[in-house]
Amino acid sequence: MVTKAQSYGTNDAQRVPHNPFHLSRNTAIAIILLALLIGGIIAYTELGILKPKATPVNNPYIEPVAPQYLPYNETESSIFLSSATISYGPYPGPSVNQMGNTPGIKKGALCFIVNATIRNDYSEENPPPDQKLFNITNADVSAFLTAQIFNTQGQVNATDVTLPYPPVPYPGALVGNLASGNSTTVTIYLATNNQDIKPQDINRFVIILEYVGSLPP
Repeated sequence: MVTKAQSYGTNDAQRVPHNPFHLSRNTAIAIILLALLIGGIIAYTELGILKPKATPVNNPYIEPVAPQYLPYNETESSIFLSSATISYGPYPGPSVNQMGNTPGIKKGALCFIVNATIRNDYSEENPPPDQKLFNITNADVSAFLTAQIFNTQGQVNATDVTLPYPPVPYPGALVGNLASGNSTTVTIYLATNNQDIKPQDINRFVIILEYVGSLPP
């Protein structure tokens, strides 16, 4: 005959012990899906996966930019533009809200992207414009560059949103301490709020030298 105490002992032996770390099947699946979602967000925002890529502005009638010494203060500088290309693609960010008359820009917004390669042809015999003012002996220079785009109606109203943006002190790409004889490539971002401006409508673009000197402005 089985006693009451013996009956309790038998049931306890057959019961599966509770595991506080045991997850139900649905909970485990939810955690896996959440991890995949977070991983996808990181890949999208940090690694650029699935982001739209910059594509060349496809207009067979676009005028190429000729290699030239860029003008500065109504005279020819010794900053030589070796090459320049234009494309259309996403803004790398970060997003900036509108501040007063300064337009805002969202990360990933499509804009015009201009790449320009320049060379510093200043030298000891042909010094930068302000070298004597600062009593500097080498011909290293700093510069700011921007760009303008055109269609058949003329210059397109575009905002230079090159980082850092808002601009300090000039809009455009900064070149710092470029040694005499050396070359570098800068990237300029131009945004327009006019939805009627299409990449294929652009038929000309120019590179503007806003500043050049021995020291940054």
